Amino acid sequence: MRFAIGALAFMALSACNDETAHPEFRAALDAHLAAIDARDLGAYEKTISAGDFYLIFPDGETIDTRDGVIDFHTRWFADPDWRFSPEIIRVIEGEDMASALVKYDYRDTPDGAPRTSWLSLVFKLEGGEWRLVHDQNTRITAPAAPEEDTDTEE
Repeated sequence: MRFAIGALAFMALSACNDETAHPEFRAALDAHLAAIDARDLGAYEKTISAGDFYLIFPDGETIDTRDGVIDFHTRWFADPDWRFSPEIIRVIEGEDMASALVKYDYRDTPDGAPRTSWLSLVFKLEGGEWRLVHDQNTRITAPAAPEEDTDTEE
C-alpha cells in the first residue's frame, strides 16, 4: 500500500514539475501568423516578447521597443485593405529559441500588385510560452534584366 501511495505521489509531482516540457513551437508560430491575418491586436500581443524586441522593415527602418511595435501594429491592423499571404519555408526549434523563415506576398489592396518578401522570425521561450523577439523583413526584388551588348566587332 505504501508503494502505491508513493508511486502516485511521485507521478503527481513529476507531472507538475516537468521543467523540460514546453509548448509546441509550430502552434505558437501559427497563432502569430493568424493574429496578423485576422488583424487581431490582442492575439498578436500575446505572441510577442514582454521585453526586448526588434522589428526591421524591408527598407531598413527599425522599431526597437515593444510599445513601438504595438503602436505600429495598431495603425497597420486598422487598415482593412492590405493582404498578407505567408508561406512557412523553414522552422528551426531549440530548447529555448526557435526561428521561422517565411516567404510572403503583401498587397496594399486586395487587387494590388504583390510585393514578395522574406520574413525571419525569432522566438524565445518566456515564462513557458514562445514569444517573438525579432522580426526582420527583406524585400525580394526581381533580378535586373541583362543589358544588351551594343558593341559589335567588325
